[in-house]
Amino acid sequence: MKKVLIFLSLVLMILIGPIGCKSSKVTYTEDDYKRLNAVIHHVENILKYGRRYNPDTQLLPDAINTLTGEPAKWVFPNRATVPYANLANQQNFFRTLVALSTVTGNSKYKEQAVATLSEFMKNYQDPNGLFYWGGHRMINLDTLEVQSTEGPNGPHELKNMMPYYELMYEVDPDATLRFMRQLWTAHYEWDTSDLNRHGSYSTAYDTNVFGGKIPEDIIKLGTNGRPIIPEDSPGKLPFVNSATDLSYAALTLAEYTYDPSPKDWARYLMKQYNLASDPATGMTVYQFKSTLITKSPQECSDPAYTNSGCGDRARRQFRDFGEIAREANIAWKNTQAIYVDNILMLVESGRKYNIPEFIEWAKQYLEGYLKYAYIRVNGTNKIIPMFIDGTVTYGYVFPEVGYYGPSNTPLDYVEMPTTYILPILRTILNLEKDEDKVVLWNYLRDIMYSFNIGDIGELGGKKPSLNLDTSIDDPFALMALVELYNATKNIDYLNVARTIGNNIVKERFHRGFFVENEILLYSRLDQPDTLALLILDGVIKGYKLDEMPFYLADSGYIHGYLLADDGVVEDRNYSHRIIYTKTIYDWE
Repeated sequence: MKKVLIFLSLVLMILIGPIGCKSSKVTYTEDDYKRLNAVIHHVENILKYGRRYNPDTQLLPDAINTLTGEPAKWVFPNRATVPYANLANQQNFFRTLVALSTVTGNSKYKEQAVATLSEFMKNYQDPNGLFYWGGHRMINLDTLEVQSTEGPNGPHELKNMMPYYELMYEVDPDATLRFMRQLWTAHYEWDTSDLNRHGSYSTAYDTNVFGGKIPEDIIKLGTNGRPIIPEDSPGKLPFVNSATDLSYAALTLAEYTYDPSPKDWARYLMKQYNLASDPATGMTVYQFKSTLITKSPQECSDPAYTNSGCGDRARRQFRDFGEIAREANIAWKNTQAIYVDNILMLVESGRKYNIPEFIEWAKQYLEGYLKYAYIRVNGTNKIIPMFIDGTVTYGYVFPEVGYYGPSNTPLDYVEMPTTYILPILRTILNLEKDEDKVVLWNYLRDIMYSFNIGDIGELGGKKPSLNLDTSIDDPFALMALVELYNATKNIDYLNVARTIGNNIVKERFHRGFFVENEILLYSRLDQPDTLALLILDGVIKGYKLDEMPFYLADSGYIHGYLLADDGVVEDRNYSHRIIYTKTIYDWE
């Protein structure tokens, strides 16, 4: 009977179009329905097993064991085992739920997102405005109490997480605005312009946090024309992956409150990274300050001591390279944060909030980075290790242990992931003049070809020669092809997007869940695959991209102390390295 109903629903979908379908010239096919059906099954299983563990809460675990339906668990060094929810790591799932309601016309999925967020925002916001989430806080799904993974009182930390503020504001405007203000109060040192990735839950709430005068620019030019990186940060380094979240929050706050001050501060903050970028290559920095030396000479004489307090860690380990050797200037580590997440935030904010310099900076950073650091080796996309002035470090062997690796480590090419496709494309699509797009388009053409997608053709979507049988199963490639189709209306891009979507379902949909590959044990709520598939479904049905939840980041994590894989010693590590790498063969 069940098979008959599925068959009849397929026939009905093909003949009259699916529920939730808008006007579209694209025919909705059986394969389109199968992709949507896989997403529905995944979401239904997440809700079924996620809610089953503790029926007394609407909160959902960050990941689910695809063999048992149990939530992922953090095992502390004392062997306390905690099933956890961290809503900073579930933002793509909330976007998925809203998107699924949009394309199906079934409101229950968005209602679940609202219910989960409502409970969280009501019960898990500190009196000072910060939420109990992020890199070092989570909610114990057994007790529904807040748990710290970084000692007894872990700080607040967001890095490239870009919360779904539109839905949060719909659920609780006051709590959302309070959080966005407090994010700056707790993370920004107003007197010294120091940005701290860690925010304190003891910092008092400040309603007038953006009321002060914006100071002079931190970055100045030296006599040699190069930016001077101040060495006065007391361990509170302005990492760009924290600045993205601060800036995005301030810009959203300005939009909701009609107060221009937060927008001015966001522009000031992001300007410092631009001022610190290399004047010759255009490449930008991971941070615009170096650490102040606060430890004793005896402590700093040990090269294996790599915590902040002994000065710039790149200067210590790469002293052969002179002044350019600074953490800020490393162009092979943290590149995802700089040239993917940062660019996505800049371009979307530039478009949405009318900040043209953000888009120009994105263009500058990417063009410089791709000109100097991008290389194809044996047909694969690679990154050349170098400093941002173009000084190549490829082949350099570390003379001693340090922050960047053990002694005798040779620096090799770094794999370029497919995530780079999306920021390059979005930058191109948000530039006004064709002549400004050519350089990035040519790089994108080479990069996508090397990823086995085929030739995307000439600028504007002309004369593509795409690989309609590509084997790539990647959500970032999928979103890029959908956005290319949306911009050009060239059906070839949509056809390849459908192929990639089919591949994602074939290769990543197992045991009723989406997983990165067949043998991985956990299905992460924040994975972007389901959102990408729904964006494709929405565009096929005639929805505009602006009518669908928008992908911005997928960088959620938990960091802290846990039991090592050997089950004996204490480790300080990340959820995505220790928990989400487990396979179905590791589980007992």
